[in-house]
Amino acid sequence: MLRPVEEKKQKNWFKLDNAAKIYPAANTKRWSGMFRLSVTLKEKVDSFILQEALATTIKRFPSFNIRMRRGLFWYYFETNARKRPTVRPDINNPCAPISWQDNNGFLLRVFYYDKRIAIDYFHSLTDGTGAMVFLKTLVAQYLKLKGYEIPAKEGILDVDEQPDIEEFEDSFAKYADSKQRGRAKEPKAYHMKSTKLNDNDISIITGITSLEKIKQLAKKNNSTITEFLSALLLYSFYKQKEKEGLYTKPTRIAVSIPVNLRNYFKSNTKRNFSLFLNPGIDTILGEYTFEEMLRQIQYFMKANLNKKTLNAMMTQNVIIEKYIFIRVAPLFLKNFLMSIAHSTIGYRPISTLLSNVGSVTLPCEMQEHVNRFEFILGAAKIRTPYLAVVSYNDTLVLNFTSKIKETDIERFFFTYLIKQGIPVKIESNRE
Repeated sequence: MLRPVEEKKQKNWFKLDNAAKIYPAANTKRWSGMFRLSVTLKEKVDSFILQEALATTIKRFPSFNIRMRRGLFWYYFETNARKRPTVRPDINNPCAPISWQDNNGFLLRVFYYDKRIAIDYFHSLTDGTGAMVFLKTLVAQYLKLKGYEIPAKEGILDVDEQPDIEEFEDSFAKYADSKQRGRAKEPKAYHMKSTKLNDNDISIITGITSLEKIKQLAKKNNSTITEFLSALLLYSFYKQKEKEGLYTKPTRIAVSIPVNLRNYFKSNTKRNFSLFLNPGIDTILGEYTFEEMLRQIQYFMKANLNKKTLNAMMTQNVIIEKYIFIRVAPLFLKNFLMSIAHSTIGYRPISTLLSNVGSVTLPCEMQEHVNRFEFILGAAKIRTPYLAVVSYNDTLVLNFTSKIKETDIERFFFTYLIKQGIPVKIESNRE
């Protein structure tokens, strides 16, 4: 049973959840753990109404209505009760680094441009699932202020209701138990040779296609859409490594795939509740076809996508932060060690990342106002493209982001789909 929280009794500070703690430590003036969700409407956005909608919506989300504070041992979140985030005209380079003083201290930025409403989120706040609930609720409130009747369903929250405690719980801490399993030591993965863009630039290459056609192609290969797209991304990197030498070290190629733990554990949290799985292949074993890679990913996912294995991995992550020498280490030392770990160990076992937030559902009263959704991952610290996927109705949007000039991966990926009979419309911020 959900437990509503009276506004005067709402907790005014939060511990960062297990997944959130790495991002403030790794944050720099050049890189932040950011991602973007956006929606394109069928009429031009009124920025004044959007500002009013944001002021109302942010109050409904206690774990978003916060600012970052520095403690002696850990960062923590504090309710940002006296200020409000402001909407801004959109920028050329989304997911720009964030500072704790930016936007009145809020860790999200709301932008508008023509018919688009976009939100850049700092990953310590939430994952893609929680972020989508916030975006849909904001857009619903915006449309209601414009005079449309939009019901609070399909993941849209009623801004006039008090939040439930479960919405801002730390589900990692709730479900972690004594059964832990560390990851088997993963070898260093292949990182493609590339040329870095200027610090403030980000490469965005977008493919827009039919969800139904991709679904049919995945079904033809007896796979899910995420499995199929992950295999194709892996295959694109495999072909790139083929140019550089399959048997030159490192020989492993791996794709990191976020897993929404809400699908395995009962949780209504709007904070982070995801883990990463890293399936891949080792080119030292011989040459691979696309079909072989797809089977490798399927075997790996089926072996690990179960409640017991995910719980053991989650528990291992939570237990690490409870080690006495970690708990008592001062924040500056934690920051130093965690930043090094993120830049080295964190990226070491993966070549790329694919995140699919799935198919967006909306009430029928809202559908007539919405054209499409988009999902963009902030560029990685390493020089590699990341792929973010989202769909709405029959529109599937695939967004590649990187900090490199080369576009070989994106070109091979989309060319493969076209050769399979899938029409793809390409958009880009590249000249």
